[in-house]
Amino acid sequence: MIEQGPKTFCAALDAEDAEQWNETIVKEMASMECHEVLTFVDKVPEGASMFGSRWVMGRKLMANGTIDKWKVRHVRRGDLQKPGDYNAITSQVVDLASIWLCLGLAATHELEITVLDSPTAFLGCLLDATLYLRLSEGEWPDCIGRARPLVKLNITHYGIKQASREYYEEVFDFIVDHLGLQA
Repeated sequence: MIEQGPKTFCAALDAEDAEQWNETIVKEMASMECHEVLTFVDKVPEGASMFGSRWVMGRKLMANGTIDKWKVRHVRRGDLQKPGDYNAITSQVVDLASIWLCLGLAATHELEITVLDSPTAFLGCLLDATLYLRLSEGEWPDCIGRARPLVKLNITHYGIKQASREYYEEVFDFIVDHLGLQA
């Protein structure tokens, strides 16, 4: 279960558990820098799409109600996105019957099943559109010294409507092109 966290960056730093929030926020920022998600820019080209961003924070609770971990994601305000910023947003999902089939085959052939979780799945796919963000005040150190820096998105980012579609296409292409499997 996820318990709602602070609503803003500043609220997290003023919270009772500010040290944990700060540590988690720093990890998220480092992950985004490592994946080269954002590039700071001086100005946004005329006619380019620009959006705000915000932090989404929560505490993951264990069954007994104690905190398992602090969860933080920096997300783009995708609710402001309009057609033209994206072409397609739908992606395939797994049918429950397919999961049952895989589990049945694994049990029949005594195979081991491993679950793969990619915590930064959406931070790795190329982006077809050119999108810009204005970061909220105090959220990110700006190399130019502005209070609210401007950034260009280099790859997909949480909150973008087409992120799941881009991720699906990336995985599909890998399966077909690199593994030689067919749909």
